Amino acid sequence: MLGIGECPWRRRHPTRTGHGARTEQLTVASSLTWAIVTTPLGRFAIGGTEVAITTVLLPHEVSESDLDTDPSHLVGDAARQLDEFVTGTRRTFDLALSSEGTVFQEAVWQSLSMIDYGEIRSYGWVGDQVGSPKGPRAVGQALGKNPIPIFRPCHRVVGASGLGGYGGGLALKRALLELEGVDARYL
Repeated sequence: MLGIGECPWRRRHPTRTGHGARTEQLTVASSLTWAIVTTPLGRFAIGGTEVAITTVLLPHEVSESDLDTDPSHLVGDAARQLDEFVTGTRRTFDLALSSEGTVFQEAVWQSLSMIDYGEIRSYGWVGDQVGSPKGPRAVGQALGKNPIPIFRPCHRVVGASGLGGYGGGLALKRALLELEGVDARYL
């Protein structure tokens, strides 16, 4: 994952020519831009390109040095939508999202779109949706690597005997669920 301020970034990809000689191809990726959203739940950072949102940093991950931002149109729109969500005027997001994960992680993350605002599902339910023989623990690990929390609502997945985990901490998970009308006191 790229840190804030590391954009645009470049990656070198070694290639081989037909005669065994190695050359390096320089690939320039799209510029990653950031927006900071200050909400009653804390400060979030949203990263993305002109094409897709790629990262959401939760409040404990955002520092003062992250404020050097010049967001793309899409990132600015994502910031507005997140603010509307936290203030209760938005229930769904209309954003292009992009991430890279294993086939299993991508399947788990995609399954989150089936969990509506104000609903919760168990880790086992998600595992069933993706046909996972790996069980709830593997689902939890995949959710823990979700680079776009809130827009991909992993906070709506709970354990069989409680809230389970959350990258932003259980207090933030509980607050997000309560924002959506879920009584999380007993989870």
